[in-house]
Amino acid sequence: VEFVKQNAKVDIQRIYLIGGSGGGHATLLLAGRHPEIWAAASAWCPISDVLAWHQECTLAKRGYAAQIERACGGNPANSPEAKAEAVRRSPLTYLAAAKDLPLDIATGIHDGHTGSVPVSHSLHAFNLLARPEDRIPEEDIQYITAQRAVPEHYAQPAPDPIYSGKHKLHFRRQSNRVRVTLFEGGHSILSNVGLQWLEKQCRGQEPVWEIGSLQAEASTLDK
Repeated sequence: VEFVKQNAKVDIQRIYLIGGSGGGHATLLLAGRHPEIWAAASAWCPISDVLAWHQECTLAKRGYAAQIERACGGNPANSPEAKAEAVRRSPLTYLAAAKDLPLDIATGIHDGHTGSVPVSHSLHAFNLLARPEDRIPEEDIQYITAQRAVPEHYAQPAPDPIYSGKHKLHFRRQSNRVRVTLFEGGHSILSNVGLQWLEKQCRGQEPVWEIGSLQAEASTLDK
């Protein structure tokens, strides 16, 4: 970022972060470690807790578990050093520092079943930045993650034309400067939705949550 700022004409009030899956992990990580750089961040189907994801991938027999062990220098389940490294690489370790950064988190409600990252990662990231009264109870997070459905005691989210049709909204909550959205889909990023939301944000100003109408197109990120 500093290289580009020094070698190109850059509006420093409009530097953004966006990514999905591993890029969503990086988005949350950079938001927490250097919130002063960004005007806003858009994280899609992100990994927020590397230690939890290792456990989930181990149970699901996904190859990502072995990749985490190589990156952390051992198995976080039985090595204190590897566990500490997994924590160090987790966005949840740093995300509280992003409390003043507009952050939009979104994922398909079927992720973790048809995809590789359970929706609990997005919901826990939201909870860390939300007001206490707006946090999603852990039992509801577990229900949503396991059942791919929202408990009946939650009201239907307000209609959003962007998430009509095949990407309809299942759940949405906004608190402070963070918002989380669960839509019909899996391990996907709706790039045009994220980019158009970012376009409306400017550093130092209140977040603009509504972006009007456009056709949402999903890119599936699991290979």
